[in-house]
Amino acid sequence: MEINTTFQLAADFINYTSQNIFLTGKAGTGKTTFLKHIKEHAVKNIAVVAPTGVAAINA
Repeated sequence: MEINTTFQLAADFINYTSQNIFLTGKAGTGKTTFLKHIKEHAVKNIAVVAPTGVAAINA
């Protein structure tokens, strides 16, 4: 996976903020890919919640 500047800025924001984040987007925009990257590289504990079972399992 190639990480661009916007992707890295968003990841850094999540890692270094105490705010809750709401991630949304159309199908195929990379939401699950982004969440997997965050889970693998997080510098803090995170919780992922989703409105459907499939989305929660995929995240």
